[in-house]
Amino acid sequence: MSEEKTSISHHTMMDLLRATLLVYNYGENFELENKEETVEEFVSELKEEHEFENLEMDSVKKKVLVEISDNVPTGKLYKFINDPETDIQVGIAVSEGKKRITVVFRGSESMLDWYYDLMVLKQQLKDNIYVHSGFYSQLTSNFVYEELVKNINLILEEHPDYDIYVTGHSLGGALSTLFGYMLASRIVNNVNVVSFASPRVGNYEWKKSFEETTNLTHYRVTNKRDIVTAFPFYKYYHVGTNIQLSDEKYKIYKDDSIRKWYSETFFTCWSPSEHNCELYYKRMNDNIW
Repeated sequence: MSEEKTSISHHTMMDLLRATLLVYNYGENFELENKEETVEEFVSELKEEHEFENLEMDSVKKKVLVEISDNVPTGKLYKFINDPETDIQVGIAVSEGKKRITVVFRGSESMLDWYYDLMVLKQQLKDNIYVHSGFYSQLTSNFVYEELVKNINLILEEHPDYDIYVTGHSLGGALSTLFGYMLASRIVNNVNVVSFASPRVGNYEWKKSFEETTNLTHYRVTNKRDIVTAFPFYKYYHVGTNIQLSDEKYKIYKDDSIRKWYSETFFTCWSPSEHNCELYYKRMNDNIW
């Protein structure tokens, strides 16, 4: 285990990773009845009616659902967007107990998702700041971005002191990184991005602007050999503090300048199997700080 420290707690990161795992199943294998129902109430009712074991999810996902119920019992799903045209799926959860707003983006699942993943041309945001056109298009099409910002502002009107976290795995990690950056320019609250297995999002000017934004923090969690984290490579850059996981340890990179040029390229990140979200969950459980 690394001796380096990080300001985000392992407990908080596990909460976010659990939500990231379950967003793949939301609306397909389970669904909360309304935005006033807590996750604890939902799970308790399933167990009381002997329906929990019949959920069409694997044992890991069921375990994760129970862990969310135990660790974030007051959690409620405030808003869930499922846009059939772009296939973006993203939820906004609110926890009164944690005083936390969490935006969770689903990762690549359909052919349409991969279509957006592979659109590697850049989209200009402003000045010399360019980002991946596929990620930008999926986030901003059909007013999804504006709908998310509107709902977050509504929550903040009622709970101005709540922490804001944005998270996701794979494509969801890229969308969370881009959304966090764009959101930070629209609100005064601190925005905390925690991405898992994210590809790169933008050019060097994007990286510089991202890391100079004072109300924006990013923890980028990667499995050591995850191939998706090496994509796209040419004139694209990662941002934030990297927490790199392997079976036996974790390592924190706060500054890319200390790494070799071939770090997070296809020379070192070559394994599709290390992209698996459940492997991230296992390694996060095994590496506690």
